[in-house]
Amino acid sequence: ACTRVPQAAAPALRDDPPYAAEFDRDWSVGSYSGLVRGIAALPAEAVRDDEPAAGAGPAPAGAPAAAVAPRHAFPRGPLAGNFLHDQLEWLAGEGFDLERAPALQQQLLRRCERQGYGAQGAGLVAWLGAVLRSPLPGPGCALRDLVAPEPEMEFWFPARGLEARHIDRLCRDHLPGPRERPPLPERALHGMVMGFADLVFEHGGRYWVLDYKSNHLGTRDADYDAAALAAAMAEHRYDVQAALYLLALHRLLRARLGAAYDPARQLGGAVYLFLRGIDGPAAGCVVVPAAPALLEALDAAVGMSGAGAGAGAGAGAGAGAGAGAGAGAGAGAGAGAGAGAGAGAGAGAGAGP
Repeated sequence: ACTRVPQAAAPALRDDPPYAAEFDRDWSVGSYSGLVRGIAALPAEAVRDDEPAAGAGPAPAGAPAAAVAPRHAFPRGPLAGNFLHDQLEWLAGEGFDLERAPALQQQLLRRCERQGYGAQGAGLVAWLGAVLRSPLPGPGCALRDLVAPEPEMEFWFPARGLEARHIDRLCRDHLPGPRERPPLPERALHGMVMGFADLVFEHGGRYWVLDYKSNHLGTRDADYDAAALAAAMAEHRYDVQAALYLLALHRLLRARLGAAYDPARQLGGAVYLFLRGIDGPAAGCVVVPAAPALLEALDAAVGMSGAGAGAGAGAGAGAGAGAGAGAGAGAGAGAGAGAGAGAGAGAGAGAGP
């Protein structure tokens, strides 16, 4: 026979302790594209920052097809822009050696076929070959001559209630360009700021950020003169993008090089390379100088000024971010200010060789 063992009465449930935690409900991850979203020139549905969706498709027929250079006839819009960026990112990993490597040319043709650009493949090989061999104003070197460039460098840095109108005013005061620029919408950066720089490289002891732009400004090389490029920079507020990207590079160099870092001597600036204007009067380039006063003001404005203030700019493919703290590591580029770090909103550190 089985004997039932009496069970003790279950203890009474305790009252829930009072919940006293607080959350910063305004904390978010911001970016250049978030700052400019809402400007009339930038439809919200655009996939990339530099490729408005309006007018996407083949270039308009303003001249016989044979008379329009491949770079001007290449399809427009965000999908085509993504494709061009992807090819240049891939070519960066191959040393930008397209013209001197027939195998790379064949690979590029196959990539065109797979993405639906087979008819433009031969023209694209010639076009990108010209882009890679042309000297860049500012650095004074061609992409194919760079040593250890870092493509798609990811960065994160913290910001504490940085108002868009303050960024707007600083850019207007310190960066070249017309004063008649679309105002930034009312919003703030509070939490983390992140982005991806198309290319970061060192040349002649100076570090640069480069951004590829595939904007279509016309079907002639003359349509890409300095005035037209400046107008495109102002319309899309690329000056704001340059300021944020240069701030990230400035903070990274300061963290990596320490007391040896001299921004006036080692930080070159930002190069905006309008791919379709490579044979235009301005070589398709706008150079945005690294204005020390702007970087100092922005660095102070994000609320974490100073090399040892607890959170540095993070950069690299392995970057991470967290509400408390984060860190990553990756390969260096150039003379030691390469990619591979993350930063947390509370505290963080960049690390790398």
